[in-house]
Amino acid sequence: MSIAMTVVIAPSGRLRMLAVGFGASLLAASAVAGLLPSLRFIAGPTVALALLFAGVCVLHAALRPATQHRIDISGVGELRLTVQQGVRQEAAGAVPVTLLPGSTLWPRLMLLRLGTADGRCHPVAVLPDSVEQAAFRALAVALGALAGHVAVSPTEHKIL
Repeated sequence: MSIAMTVVIAPSGRLRMLAVGFGASLLAASAVAGLLPSLRFIAGPTVALALLFAGVCVLHAALRPATQHRIDISGVGELRLTVQQGVRQEAAGAVPVTLLPGSTLWPRLMLLRLGTADGRCHPVAVLPDSVEQAAFRALAVALGALAGHVAVSPTEHKIL
């Protein structure tokens, strides 16, 4: 059985909306903490500023332009990663990567740690709405097969 495949991983819309909601709730909490100062709670403005800063950071991360990833798996199990700002078909920017220990493969979520030869780590979150359903299952099976070939302890890769 060949595990060769190419999968384009789009940013998860559900994850982005969840992050927007979390950022908005942090902004609302900062407003409440700043507008309702209590005499017993002297650090109200400090807490409000911290919540405001956290909310702005989360909203900035959720609303920045989306980055797509393309994972190419060859028939012999070599991984290549392409980071895309749009949909491109050429693989000129593809970088050879390896599946690092600590990658998580679950039935509804894959958190991949892909390492390059120069020591950089590219984290990639793959949710079911990031790819087609058949591609999600095929990618999970292919990465599970690759993780089985890596000589690490079974606790470093969580495969269910």
